[in-house]
Amino acid sequence: FCLTALWVLALRSDENKKKIILEGETLNGIIEVMRINCDIHMPVEIQKKACGLLWALSMDPKDRIHVAQSGGWNMILKAMKKYIEDISLQLSALGALKVLTSTSRSKVEMDTKKILAVVSSVMQRHAGNATTQCEGCVIIVNVATIDESQFVRAVSEKEISAIVNGILMNPEARDVHETACFTLMQLASSSANVNLIRSNDTSRVALELVFQSNPKEVNNILILLRRLNFDKDNENSNRGR
Repeated sequence: FCLTALWVLALRSDENKKKIILEGETLNGIIEVMRINCDIHMPVEIQKKACGLLWALSMDPKDRIHVAQSGGWNMILKAMKKYIEDISLQLSALGALKVLTSTSRSKVEMDTKKILAVVSSVMQRHAGNATTQCEGCVIIVNVATIDESQFVRAVSEKEISAIVNGILMNPEARDVHETACFTLMQLASSSANVNLIRSNDTSRVALELVFQSNPKEVNNILILLRRLNFDKDNENSNRGR
């Protein structure tokens, strides 16, 4: 009941959000409720409400640093792992992580490798859910991009596989295709990520699917193919025939 009341207050005004975050121990209390819920068997609804509340409290970029410093991101990840089958919790958790990872000041407080590992696991588990795929892709880009320089850090095979699999499992979902292609294009700014994408057994098939089913993405696909040197592979293949 307390979490629901706080969530309603947070949605009503930014002033209420500031009070929840900065006054007393309310924010720490929310985190403690989540910690206790992860340690013992309690209804998933509690974690769902808590993730939704942290999402609401993180909407203002200035407030995200406080939620991140409180350990909110880590409790969200723990909830995601414990209730990985519950899609509604995952959507609330992904929404919260999306805003928390969109600001450089809050990102420095978080373990990016841990975030990528959990998010990619959720994407694989709910591969057929379009919203999960889109939110997961945005988080991967947020985490991989170092804001000041726009430098892209290397991810792992697990993240690439999750993105590619999301395309294949949602063959008619244009929003998934657009978000996934943008994510792969951003990641391909890193040579290490290019090697991972190229070595994925189904990446070429996934990109061909997007190319055929989503004409609006043709330019992005062509750019991505050039970054991956897939276009040169095709030229060499044609010459060998």
